[in-house]
Amino acid sequence: MAGRIVGVAPGSIAEEAGIRAGDVLQAIDGHPIMDLLDYQYYSQDENINLEVIKPDGEEWLIEIEKDEGEDLGLLFEEAVFDRMKQCRNRCVFCFVDQLPRKMRKTLYVKDDDYRYSFMQGNFITLTNLKKSDWEKLTQLRLSPLYVSVHCLNPELRAHMLKNPRAADIKLQLQRLYDAGIEVHTQVVLCPGLNDGEVLRETIEGLAAFYPSVRSVGIVPVGLTGHRAKLVPLQPVSENLAWELIDEIDAYQKSFRSRLKTGFVYLADEFYIKTGREIPPAAYYDDYQQIENGIGLARQLLDEFDGLQEFLPAAVTPGDYVLATSKSAVPVLEGIVARLREIRGLKLELLTVPNDYFGGMVSVAGLITGSDIIKALGRKYRGKQVILPGVMLKDSSDLFLDNLTVGQIEEQSGAMIKVVGSITDAVEYICGRPLAQPSDY
Repeated sequence: MAGRIVGVAPGSIAEEAGIRAGDVLQAIDGHPIMDLLDYQYYSQDENINLEVIKPDGEEWLIEIEKDEGEDLGLLFEEAVFDRMKQCRNRCVFCFVDQLPRKMRKTLYVKDDDYRYSFMQGNFITLTNLKKSDWEKLTQLRLSPLYVSVHCLNPELRAHMLKNPRAADIKLQLQRLYDAGIEVHTQVVLCPGLNDGEVLRETIEGLAAFYPSVRSVGIVPVGLTGHRAKLVPLQPVSENLAWELIDEIDAYQKSFRSRLKTGFVYLADEFYIKTGREIPPAAYYDDYQQIENGIGLARQLLDEFDGLQEFLPAAVTPGDYVLATSKSAVPVLEGIVARLREIRGLKLELLTVPNDYFGGMVSVAGLITGSDIIKALGRKYRGKQVILPGVMLKDSSDLFLDNLTVGQIEEQSGAMIKVVGSITDAVEYICGRPLAQPSDY
């Protein structure tokens, strides 16, 4: 495979060399270009030779002289030019296996590609890496990577991932340690499988790989109502969540003394489930597990705190609805109460049940268009309903079930406003810019 070029920067080296959109970059200095990483790595030298195929099949060999590190100015169709490396596991907790039918096709793809781990922060298991993958990973020093560990016990990990290669996790982490590659890890906590003593051994074992392993994020297993014929699993109970919070607090205290970092962090769901206060920003250090839903609530609360001094005493009378998921409601209740103090503002906090997935799913990112339509009915006709952008596919108005914002407006009669942060929501409600981003 090779990189199909979709754009060439005006005035760039590539444009001057005669490269155009529609051309295909085959190789640089004889090295096949399989992804954006290869392109960036092999195009750094001052003198390079490009092998380019034109749309009519004509092959060009282009000699380039440039400054070291200077970009050629090429834009590609995808970040990975060959096939995405897909998951070879059958994890007992796999969320994709629990998806209902008729959702976006891309949602059923099981990505386990180390390149996307480096470029986008996707978690991978390391179970599908070939010798050539390890060589490239270490040669290009792809750091940091994000690795789903779940446990360090070889037999248990192989059982949980349903893959005998999963037992090699300690050897693989050692290999990354030796290569000087940083790793952020995660544990999907499945009560009765990898909690208790197993979890303690995992945390302490991962700490032995510090500073290569930089963090451990613990998230509760997500269970939908579509688990027929799958391994029976139990959700994290409120009692277990209480115990974990206390235990991880103790671990953090120890690690801050030893490693000068908290090292291990719990997902927001544990605090929401127990009703305990969301930890302060210091708990999350530099929010290195934020994409894992660890620290989002704290960021949102702190962001709103920064806005409060700019809130107006009154606004033009308006009737608004802030619609969100069940798990986000406890975080937003205090914010909504404060906003209701503004004269002229009517604001309702609407919980949208996640009926589409069923089970224990209650996060905003998995709310579907049909869930919203059901929650709104016709009761909110003519009202301004605010939705968090995390419900939508990136850079689109498409929900997980392929419904659009326009279809929701048509069926509910509501006026939908999608916002990217709590700041956006507050500024929309107030009708003017205020001051400072975080999904709700």
